[in-house]
Amino acid sequence: MKNAFHIFLITLTIAGLLLGCSSKNITSVDNSKPSVLVEPLEQALKLPDDKLVDKFCAGVDLCLGDSLLFDNGKDISSETLFTFFCYITSSQEYGQDYQNKWENKDNNNYRVPVADIKEILNRYFDGINFDSTQINGYQAQTEEIVIGGLGGFGGGRFPELIKKEQLNNDTLKLTVDYYDDQYKTVFYTKAYTIRFTANGYQYLAIKKVFAKE
Repeated sequence: MKNAFHIFLITLTIAGLLLGCSSKNITSVDNSKPSVLVEPLEQALKLPDDKLVDKFCAGVDLCLGDSLLFDNGKDISSETLFTFFCYITSSQEYGQDYQNKWENKDNNNYRVPVADIKEILNRYFDGINFDSTQINGYQAQTEEIVIGGLGGFGGGRFPELIKKEQLNNDTLKLTVDYYDDQYKTVFYTKAYTIRFTANGYQYLAIKKVFAKE
């Protein structure tokens, strides 16, 4: 009888230990909250249409107009690329103080290393040919662009998104009408093909769209 009682106690103890281990495992799983990886394109698609156009289209159109129309990055002129660099580094993406690191207060100008320009441009375009010797203010000795200012972009655009197409799992095409300030007359339409990456996004093409298309 004693042996049977001892066996019962041992069995009960083992069951309690197993139950305790099981409870600990369940608690551990419940407390762990693995982060959900949201793809960059998925994040962009969550933006309202006006925010989507404002972030990826309107500012570029305001600053560069028809000088930034291309099917292939290598066809963009160096002057246009440098203007884009000035625009993007003065935009909200980088913050109003980002350009200060290049400021030379003693001479009241900016000294921008060519390496910095190329690094930033390569984030936004694929296969470009940026030739720093084509930019006014290029200093061969120091491989810098010396310029009086990097900003000065202002004005307004009156866009409306008319088509949003997901071309594949990382590429989006936005077709945008640009109106007069009363939104009565469409001046022109542009299509932006944008690829989203882990590091941000790249413009693959920007084209004007005509009625016959």
